[in-house]
Amino acid sequence: MLSRTIEQTALTKLIWVVIALVCALFIGSVGAKMQLPVLAVIIIFFVTLSISFVRGTDGLYILIFAMLFSPEISSGITASSKAGEGSSIVVRLDDIIMFAVVLGWILKSAYQGQHIAIIKTRVTPAIWIYMAVSIIATLLGMLAGSIQHPMSAIFHNLKYFEYFLLFFMILAHVRSKETISKMIGAMFIVFFLVCIYGYYQISQGIRVSAPFDKEPNTLGGYTVLLMCMAAGIALCDNRARVRAPLVLLLIFAIPPLLFSLSRASYLAFIVGILAFLFISSHRILISAIAIVLATSMMLGLPVLPEKVQKRVAKTFQQEREYHVQIAGIDFDASASARLVSYQKALKLWIQKPLLGYGVTGSHFIDGQYVRILIETGILGLAAFLAIFWRLLLAVKKIYKETHDSLLKGIAMGLFCGIIALLAHAISANTFIIIRINEPFWLLAGLVLLIPKLETEPREFLSTGNGPNTYDIIQGT
Repeated sequence: MLSRTIEQTALTKLIWVVIALVCALFIGSVGAKMQLPVLAVIIIFFVTLSISFVRGTDGLYILIFAMLFSPEISSGITASSKAGEGSSIVVRLDDIIMFAVVLGWILKSAYQGQHIAIIKTRVTPAIWIYMAVSIIATLLGMLAGSIQHPMSAIFHNLKYFEYFLLFFMILAHVRSKETISKMIGAMFIVFFLVCIYGYYQISQGIRVSAPFDKEPNTLGGYTVLLMCMAAGIALCDNRARVRAPLVLLLIFAIPPLLFSLSRASYLAFIVGILAFLFISSHRILISAIAIVLATSMMLGLPVLPEKVQKRVAKTFQQEREYHVQIAGIDFDASASARLVSYQKALKLWIQKPLLGYGVTGSHFIDGQYVRILIETGILGLAAFLAIFWRLLLAVKKIYKETHDSLLKGIAMGLFCGIIALLAHAISANTFIIIRINEPFWLLAGLVLLIPKLETEPREFLSTGNGPNTYDIIQGT
């Protein structure tokens, strides 16, 4: 017993030394162009690390609030001019906070002598395959010379993998329905604050975007996802104290979404409504809402703000600038640029159909599916789509089988949110945007835990806070 205690103490000290070295190297490498004081970053890192080590899941609450309110920290690493107009790779404060939470998890597991293992789900194999294909495609792209800046490619790959790590962390940390409901509540509080920020931007006459972000598509995708979650719970949970605030939140979120002027987000919103129509038993109510919205847009009623109507109409208006015409329909300059970019990508993909050119190995493409196709080939796209197909099957099965109204609503909301984001990704790089993907994969982890909480609560809770191995069988 004494020897084991000494070994654990020595291991703990060794891990702390490694953490300190990693922190020093990381912060030193990005410190040259930091927009946030180095001392503040160090303090936030170690505070989060301590909370994660001592309190376990409490570190995740810090991450939830940091997802949308984190300033940027420029790494000083230049991206490929083809991939992103020469922009630098950006690290955000929530990246550092997540790093701290992960290290706290590892440290606590080592200290308690627990075995660290990856949680098994039906989604996990597709994730591993996609990661492997992405790495292989990127390595081949480096060898072939299509990737001009290897560090840029490495950082972009790590960005994708970071989201999957968050997914695994949720599966490893959360052990009760109460924790799930608290995390969902925290996410809605953050959503409410983001909406308030959106109203401030509306009052200033500027296009709405997320805090510390200039891209309206980000705000739009995030808003649609959280609106789907709120709608799912409101439809399934009959308690007035739950339903009433969520309905008010949904109404409150509509103006910021409209004034984002993001056509990808408008499409996602419409597809999300159709998803609810498909899966929900409240089809009459949802159909009525859909009919009102469709009629309003078709007739051009003054229900929608003038800016929004112009933004939608502009998509199909011919301009003096370069534009594309398909089937007699003229597209504006922005939509035309996307279509031309897609056409160029498809011509290049034919030359390397299996594994593509590697991550950041081609020109900038504002569309998730075409981008994955050109970067990782048909194998990468197939693995990517398999992730979401298996996730959809799992979430739908959970929605059908769970008996708890709150958990059923959460599952319904995520199901519709997935479909909405898949539509959003047609004309945006949705699944690499941190402010969309961190909330998304956190929610995915929470939902995939539901069967374990309902069928084996005692055995499940007995595993404690450590990342022990257990199976979650989902889907078909």
